[in-house]
Amino acid sequence: MSESEREVAFVPGPLDELVPGLRKKLDRLPPLPVHPRVVRAQSHDGSHGMVLLSFLPAQSARVFHAALKPMVEAALLSELCTPASLLGEHYSTLTHLTLLCFADHALDLAPALTPFGFAPVALTGADAAHLLALARREARTLSEPVPDEPVAAFRAPVGGSTHPLAKQLHEALLEYAPHQPWGRSPGLLARTAADWLASQAQFEGVGPSRAGIEQLESLLVHQRPGEIRWIDPLSFQALCDLVAVLAASQGHLRVEWGVSEPDDAGVAPPPVLRVSRDDETFHVPLGEHVLRWCVMPVRANEELPTLGAWAEHEFA
Repeated sequence: MSESEREVAFVPGPLDELVPGLRKKLDRLPPLPVHPRVVRAQSHDGSHGMVLLSFLPAQSARVFHAALKPMVEAALLSELCTPASLLGEHYSTLTHLTLLCFADHALDLAPALTPFGFAPVALTGADAAHLLALARREARTLSEPVPDEPVAAFRAPVGGSTHPLAKQLHEALLEYAPHQPWGRSPGLLARTAADWLASQAQFEGVGPSRAGIEQLESLLVHQRPGEIRWIDPLSFQALCDLVAVLAASQGHLRVEWGVSEPDDAGVAPPPVLRVSRDDETFHVPLGEHVLRWCVMPVRANEELPTLGAWAEHEFA
């Protein structure tokens, strides 16, 4: 897939249900408070950002937040769940989410935006011109004309763990992990990560237990407030796989991995588990849980339970 084809990222999950046919590039969509397509913007330094667009005033900050939440989560999951077969040499780091408002909301949007790490930003320079060009191109696909210039811009910074092993682990997974969709070989991605950490970096103790998940979590997840806490895709998927192995190790549960097959646009659905217990069967949206626990911003002085604690409570 060429870079120009990837500039508009069709995000997975509930968005297809919210706006049927949104993956068809020729569909004419009405202007909405939160546009149901996300623009992928490549930067000159090799990194990239994701751009969300607003073309219609929202009725309230609460309504705007409710519309923005699934878009932010789906945009991040579309990156985090990229299969290994589409990464390799062409993997570039996500550095920001940008929201361009072409409509004057006449509201204090801070309550809607702060939970995602968005803050006002002044757009300048060549990268800003590129963002605006992409946004205007997307605006031309709408069923009604909209203003040519945004009235406000907001940006959520994206930053990963500073642990030196975090980047090395992802590089090792790119080299040694099987290049197949998540769930095709249950537990293999988690085992590859644990074995490499133990043998190459002397980082032992990663395993399907609360303590083992917390060990991997300590490597991949940081607690800097107001920042999307990035985890490289295969490391994110290995963390999901490790939680799934913990679930499967419980004798009272029967656990099946969903296979995250990418679609024609290269977008893979987030990890999901099918869990049976006694006469009850239910689905666990594992990718969404790990996203909310480990990737979404935290507030200053906010203390959250660990992912290991959640997994233990959920399954054990």
